[in-house]
Amino acid sequence: MPILFLLCSLGVINGLLIGVFLIFRNPNKIVNAYLGGLLLALSLRIGKSVFYYFDNNVDLLILQIGLSACAFIGPFFYLYTKAIYRQYRKIHRADFVLLVVLLISVLTVGIIYPYRTNPEVWNGFIIYGIYAVWAVFTLFGLYYSIKMLKSALLKPAAMSKSEQHLAIVTIAVLFINLTYQMALYGFFTYLWGALIFSFTLYFLLGRILLSSKFFSIKSTDQPIENASKKLEELNALMDTQKPYTNQKLKLDDLASLAGLNRHTLSKLLNEEYKHGFAQYIKEFRVKEAKQLIHTRNELSLEGIGFEAGFSSKSSFFEAFKKVTNTTPLEFKKASQVSL
Repeated sequence: MPILFLLCSLGVINGLLIGVFLIFRNPNKIVNAYLGGLLLALSLRIGKSVFYYFDNNVDLLILQIGLSACAFIGPFFYLYTKAIYRQYRKIHRADFVLLVVLLISVLTVGIIYPYRTNPEVWNGFIIYGIYAVWAVFTLFGLYYSIKMLKSALLKPAAMSKSEQHLAIVTIAVLFINLTYQMALYGFFTYLWGALIFSFTLYFLLGRILLSSKFFSIKSTDQPIENASKKLEELNALMDTQKPYTNQKLKLDDLASLAGLNRHTLSKLLNEEYKHGFAQYIKEFRVKEAKQLIHTRNELSLEGIGFEAGFSSKSSFFEAFKKVTNTTPLEFKKASQVSL
C-alpha cells in the first residue's frame, strides 16, 4: 500500500508541476497551455482520490477542490484536441468564454454549497452534473482526435511522434474517464484512474526525454566547407529527383542520394537551413502538393497528400497549414478563383 500511495502521489505532484510549466512555458502556443490545464485538472482530481483512498478523514475542502477540478478535465481535453486540429495560435473568444463560465459556475456552487456543510448536495446532483460535463466534453475532444488519427491508425508504424503523443493522451483520458464514471456506480476503485494517470505521465516523459537533445553531446566539429553551395546542390537534387515523395524517406537515404554522410547532412540542415531534416522534407512535400493541386484535378486532397509523400491526411493538413498558413482546401479554392 505505501508503494501505491508513493506512485500515485508522485504522479499527482509531477502532473501539477508539468501542468504549470506548460501553461507558462510559451504563452503564444495555446496547445501547450490547454495540455497544461488538462494536467492540472487531472492532477487535482486524482490527488483528491489518492488522499481520500488512503485517509477517509481528509479535509472536505480537498474533496471539494478535487471534484470541482473534474468540471475542467473534459473541456481542457476538448480545447486541446481542437487547438491541434485547427492549428490555433491563441485562445479564441468562444473558448475563453467557456472556461470563464465553468470557473464562475464552479466557484458559485462552491460558495453557496460548500462541501464541508453540504456533502449530501455534492454527492447528489452536483457530482452527477460535473461528471456529465466531463463525459460530454471528452466525447467532443474524441471527435477531433479521431479526425486527426483516423488515417494514421490504419498505419500505426507510420505515425508521427505528435500523432503518437496525441493517441496516448487520448487513450489515457478515455480510460481515466471510464474508470471514474464506473467508480461512481461502484464498479471500480478511483485508484485505477490515479495509476493510469501516473503510468501515462511517466511513459510520455520517458519518450520525450529519451528523444530529447538534452542528452546529446555538443558537437565540436568544424563548420561545413562550402555549406551554402552544398545546400543549393541538395535543393537541386530534391527538385529533380523528388526523393521526398517516398513516405519512408530517412536521413540516411537522403544522405546516400546526396553523396554525404549522415552527420554532415544533419549538420547542414540544422546549421545552414536552420530547421532540421523533418521540416526540410515537409517544405518540399508541401511545395509538391501545391503543384499537384494546380495540375492534378482528378486527385482528392488526401490523394494529393499521399502523392506528395505524406503518410496520413492529418500530417499533410498539419504541415500544409504550418508552411503556408492556409489549409489545402482554402489554397485549392483560391487557385480555382485565380484561374
